[in-house]
Amino acid sequence: MDAENVNPQEELKRLEERIETATELAELKPIFFRLNEIIRSFPGDFDVQFTADEVKRHLIAHGTLFKQREASAAPPPATAPPPPPPAPPAVPPPPAAPPEPPAVPAAKPENPPQPQTPPAAPPDPARQRNRAVAAGPIAGLLVAAILIFLAAYQIRKRNAAAVEVDIATTPAGASVRVTAERPAGVPPGPGTVAACTSNCKLALPPGRYQVSATLNGFEPAAGAVTVTARQRAEARLALKPQAQSVRLLTDLNQGKVVVDNGPPADLQEGQLVLDKVAPGQHTVKVTGPNGDASFSFEAVDGRLPAVAGPVKARNMIAVLVASFGKQARIEASGGPWKLSVNGQPQGDAGPAGTELAGFHPGVNEIVLGEGRDRRNMSESFGAAPMLTAFLKTDVNAGTLIVATGQDDVRVFLNEKEYRRPTQRGEVRVQTLGKVAVRVAKSGFLDEPAQTVEVNKGAEVRVQFELKPRPQFGSLEIQGAMAGSEVVVDGKSAGMVGPDGSFSLGAIQPGDHTIELRRERYLPKRVERTFRAGQAVVLAGADVAVAAANGTIRLTRNPASVAITYRRGEETESHEVRGDQIELPPGSYAFAASAPGFVESTTRVQLAAGENREVDFTLARERPPAPPPIVASGMAEFEDAPKWKKEGDSWIHKGGGFVPYKLPTKGVFTFTVQPLKGGKIRWCLQYLDSKNYLLYEMDRKSFWAGVIQKGTRLERVKAPQNLGNQKAFTIQIEVTADRLVQKVRVGDQWKVLDTFVEEGRDFTQGKFGFLIQGNDEIAISDFQFLPK
Repeated sequence: MDAENVNPQEELKRLEERIETATELAELKPIFFRLNEIIRSFPGDFDVQFTADEVKRHLIAHGTLFKQREASAAPPPATAPPPPPPAPPAVPPPPAAPPEPPAVPAAKPENPPQPQTPPAAPPDPARQRNRAVAAGPIAGLLVAAILIFLAAYQIRKRNAAAVEVDIATTPAGASVRVTAERPAGVPPGPGTVAACTSNCKLALPPGRYQVSATLNGFEPAAGAVTVTARQRAEARLALKPQAQSVRLLTDLNQGKVVVDNGPPADLQEGQLVLDKVAPGQHTVKVTGPNGDASFSFEAVDGRLPAVAGPVKARNMIAVLVASFGKQARIEASGGPWKLSVNGQPQGDAGPAGTELAGFHPGVNEIVLGEGRDRRNMSESFGAAPMLTAFLKTDVNAGTLIVATGQDDVRVFLNEKEYRRPTQRGEVRVQTLGKVAVRVAKSGFLDEPAQTVEVNKGAEVRVQFELKPRPQFGSLEIQGAMAGSEVVVDGKSAGMVGPDGSFSLGAIQPGDHTIELRRERYLPKRVERTFRAGQAVVLAGADVAVAAANGTIRLTRNPASVAITYRRGEETESHEVRGDQIELPPGSYAFAASAPGFVESTTRVQLAAGENREVDFTLARERPPAPPPIVASGMAEFEDAPKWKKEGDSWIHKGGGFVPYKLPTKGVFTFTVQPLKGGKIRWCLQYLDSKNYLLYEMDRKSFWAGVIQKGTRLERVKAPQNLGNQKAFTIQIEVTADRLVQKVRVGDQWKVLDTFVEEGRDFTQGKFGFLIQGNDEIAISDFQFLPK
């Protein structure tokens, strides 16, 4: 039965029912093997593994009961047999190594053969009693070994089965990623092995894992969890809220700020940043020489700051932007005003507040109003919750924002240094008109100046990307021989790559010696002066290395062998007169010939200074190949005249064993239909009427067994589902060490049985059909292809 086409839980339920209805030990064995197949087919399915474990427990209990019944029912033997082994516990401790199953007297396929009485011979009560006496202890030992092996195997499967892990975060809703830890020295494998949104449950194999969680408005959290077989595990992560901040950005030359009725603080260059604002309600009041503004807001962990009540302003415009990642809301002290963000029109801005579309972490351009009342604000916003207050008066100036991403950067406006360096990566300057901006910081490269126009009420941002000033020189090699060693000042620095390139940084300024070394080549040495921030490039003649000739020594057998060679793509060949030749490095094709011998061609890749031995021992010309093997047909049966031809089929009635007279090593293929008797039977390794391999088949079942000294031993008994099919196309492959039986189902070959037994030569004896009594079969398309 194909595990891919059957619901495993339903099949396990049916197997459980079969265990309940079983009446003897033999009925449990096919269930045992089918359980193993299901477990192997679904290694990562926790539910299947768990259910299969319970079914096996049930099977073990019934098998132990049957074994005890058989032992108590058997008559006492002439000599006391060894005591039966105790039944294994439901969950035995895992052994150091899986126990080996006991040897079986017959073959060693998947299903061990079962001693039975051949149907052709009448039962002998005396022999049955003797066999029961001998077989009882053996069966007990066999069953106990199978059950112990089963329990140990199940322990290993449990250890590999997935375990449910409960993952929770505070607060819930975080994105969770789980990665497997790897021992030191093991290269990294796939990254995330599982992901979910908390709170959640994941099924993970035993092992140690790293668990990380992220949630907007909270700092990332990480932890570890160890998953142990058959023990539920859990991971608990507490996420800390990201600190909220408030920024006051004004065009006031001076002013005071009062937060929550606390002591006043001075504006610094028109700015003030409040870090780590505690959750709760807060009030802010800003007072300047000719105006003031005030507002209230609520800070909540992991949420957008909420402005509470109207924003009040006198002789200035107050614009508040509450931001959190891609969320943003704007409220103003007046309006309504036209509003756009990053060039995208929005709803009008005013005291009622407006949600912003197209907002993102990073620099956003906010434009408020139009005409003479137009105000623009260009500012950088982070992913954490933040409240930014822009306070604009009617001062005759705009705001120049110089952003560098670095603190303590000196700023020059029209070549005059500004009084304050950058803080928090930028500086805001009140100015008007055209301004040439330049920045400088020790240890960083100078950036070219930028010129901008600052208008009244406008904000203009100038961005500088500062790059660290190089402290060292570097080496670049191009077009060198791949695999060459690069040596700097007598110390190895690495190898030239497959593309002929090599690079090395962090070389102290000054004079250095560079050398290229390659086996079987002369070293190449150059001297260069290195300067900080500059690369020395070596190419062409500076990296070309000279190679010495290599030597090829030739062996001729027979001595009359004539040898020629040609190099690379040459068309003309050169004769080799001696047994040694020196050649420049390269690829060579050698050809050797002699009368009565097979010509030989060898390609040799010769390296500089290399010594190569090339043996030209020619093989004698072979006689013509024998004719190909032709498949044989029905004429090769020993009683061929008794086969009657009817249409495309050959009919044979009765006769017992009908042998094929050729050796059996090869492949038999035929189509057979039972005309009378219902079953088809064929034999292999037929030695005599009491020793052979027997196969029986109809459209409902397939049976394979061994007839040994007249005793019928069952190996395989499997159901078939061939519908109303009357004829079967069979293929039998016979080699010395195995037998393979197949049946064609549709366009595919289905393996019925593979039989392997150490010490048995399956090519001994004969092949034939067993046609008993008045049974009658029809054969068509018969052929035997020997090997």
